[in-house]
Amino acid sequence: MLVRFDKQERLYKAIKLVRPIHLNVHRSIEQMLKGAGISVAERAVLELLCVEPLTVPEAARRLSMKRQFVLRVVVGLLEKGLLEKQPNPEHRRAYFCAPSAAGRDLFAAIHRRELELLHAVLGDINQTEVVVALRVLTRIASAFEELASALGAPEGAQLP
Repeated sequence: MLVRFDKQERLYKAIKLVRPIHLNVHRSIEQMLKGAGISVAERAVLELLCVEPLTVPEAARRLSMKRQFVLRVVVGLLEKGLLEKQPNPEHRRAYFCAPSAAGRDLFAAIHRRELELLHAVLGDINQTEVVVALRVLTRIASAFEELASALGAPEGAQLP
C-alpha cells in the first residue's frame, strides 16, 4: 500500500518541533552560561553585536525582540563592561553598540564551548543534511517573518 507524501503536513511537523527545540536549546545554553555572568538574552545580543555594531532599534529588529527589552539588555551589558557606545554620525541619540574587548573575548569563549557541545551531540549529522536543514529553516523563517509583518499591517493590507 502506497502512503501519500503530504509536503504541507511534513512542514507542519517540522514547524511543531521548533518550539520544543527552542526551549531545550534555551535551557541548555542557560546551564552552559552559569558562571559566565550573562543571561541567554545578553548572550544573543552580544553575539549579534560581535558581528557588527548596531543601534538598539536595529538590534531589536534583527532579533525580533521588543526595543525596550533590547535596551534593558544593552544597558546591562554596558554596566558589565561587555559593550561600549560608539558615536552614530547619522543620529546623535541613537548610538552604536559594539562589544568591548572583554565582550568579544567572553563571546568567543562561550561560542567555542557551544561548538564543542554541538560536535559532541550532533557530530554524526553530515554536511548535506546541515545544508538542507539551513535552507528549509531559512525559508520557514522568511515566510513567517513576512506573514507576521503582513498580519500586523493596517487593515485592508493584502496577505501573500
